[in-house]
Amino acid sequence: MKNRTVYAPWLSALFVALVTTPALGAQTPEAPGTPPDPTARDVDLRERMSRLVERVKYEQHQIVTLQARLVQHENSELLLEPEESWGWFRYRPPEEVRWEIVEPKPMVMTVRGDVATTWYEDLGTAKVAEVGRLSEQVLTYLGPAGNLETLMKYFTVQVEFPEEEGAPYFLHLTADYRRVEKYAKTIDIWIDPETFLPRRFKVVHVSGDERLIELQDMVLNEPIDDGEFILSLPDDVEVTKVDLKR
Repeated sequence: MKNRTVYAPWLSALFVALVTTPALGAQTPEAPGTPPDPTARDVDLRERMSRLVERVKYEQHQIVTLQARLVQHENSELLLEPEESWGWFRYRPPEEVRWEIVEPKPMVMTVRGDVATTWYEDLGTAKVAEVGRLSEQVLTYLGPAGNLETLMKYFTVQVEFPEEEGAPYFLHLTADYRRVEKYAKTIDIWIDPETFLPRRFKVVHVSGDERLIELQDMVLNEPIDDGEFILSLPDDVEVTKVDLKR
């Protein structure tokens, strides 16, 4: 049960950073209205990689809200068999998140500012944790933000550019340092070729546990009611504060 308690806030922070913040690095910003073009074939692989990273960052900065159906595939030594769950993901910059699992085990996590509240409905319990700014939380685990060269000090990065129309860009990140590997041995990211936003990512831990997360039917920049980010717990829920730094 300990794994279930502390995993969701960190995973959500990582997920939000990959989908909605420029966590893959930064080069010199392009002028407004001129998004970088990673499809050009007249430049070398390193330059295309740099343009892809910059294009993702450019599109992330355009996000006002993001909503999507959330599907998770989990394989763990703690599970008798692989488990699939589904729910909803909602995000409003800079620091409001609702991560909701509907089936098979209902769970809702909201993040407002630096506080994450996770309610396990079937258990009648909730956990409250201070996560700090989501982007800072991720960088604590994955190393400092910076340009592509800085990122490659912490990960070996392999990229596959789509050969067919509609195919995603694919990034495979392998941790080079134990401090990073403690939280993610490898990270796979699939980037949508139309929106240039990550649609899927898979985290593999040193233990061999895997979790694949997919965003489906993504809707961008439509209004989200404030109440989606406010989690009102029933009076009989047992609430525990969690220190994620331990």
